[in-house]
Amino acid sequence: MRFYLDTEFNGHGGELISLALVSPEGPEFYAAKTIDPPADPWALQHVFTVIGIRPENTLRPLIFKSHFQQFIVRFPEAEIIADWHGDLVHFLQLLQGPTFDSTLSYQCTLKIINTPDGEPVSEIPHNALADARALMKWYEAQSMERKSNV
Repeated sequence: MRFYLDTEFNGHGGELISLALVSPEGPEFYAAKTIDPPADPWALQHVFTVIGIRPENTLRPLIFKSHFQQFIVRFPEAEIIADWHGDLVHFLQLLQGPTFDSTLSYQCTLKIINTPDGEPVSEIPHNALADARALMKWYEAQSMERKSNV
């Protein structure tokens, strides 16, 4: 199974706000965490306005992590593709527990790809789900093009 990953976070290097995983085979995960103020001004203007999840439907951090882990364990040895290393940092942090024994042992392949400036084009920029779908669409099209040129 291959998943495309995108996250939104509270300022550069900040706390995870939302995470999306989408697959060309159909499964998707999208959730947003409850963020206690203060939020980064950029995130307030560009992320929270397009998050698409009502504040009362956001998840407390431990519930968010639990939902994510319940989803991802259904797809052992997945390939996770992202276009920003920070997205993978957040993904990996969601696997880690407070102790070694509580850490989710999940085998996967992580891949960071480079995208040209202005690509991929998201229908809703800074919405993790729309951005992950755009990344998937762009990368899958690039893969098809590479295959047809061989």
